[in-house]
Amino acid sequence: MRLIDRTMVNLSSGTRQDLLGHISLFEKSNGNHYYVYFVEARYFGMKEVELNTDKIIKEDRTNDEYHYSLDIFFSDKTRYLGWDNMFGADFMTESYEPTLRAKV
Repeated sequence: MRLIDRTMVNLSSGTRQDLLGHISLFEKSNGNHYYVYFVEARYFGMKEVELNTDKIIKEDRTNDEYHYSLDIFFSDKTRYLGWDNMFGADFMTESYEPTLRAKV
């Protein structure tokens, strides 16, 4: 697998203010996309999406503190904060082209 993108995500809600997470997107050797989700610095879950059909073929979530709203927030591109905006730098190669973009 190789890392192809990542983004910080605003996971704040009425009950949990200032909560952040991030998504790391990998490309597997078979071309499928493998998303890894984190809440703060803790692993939250994963999803593998088939290359040709864009269908989810594998999915997992941790049971502790799971709430369906987190899935909604991770899928909501208006909540994407980018990476270099948060940290002022990017560690990806010069040929890097963002995949996980915020929707404006």
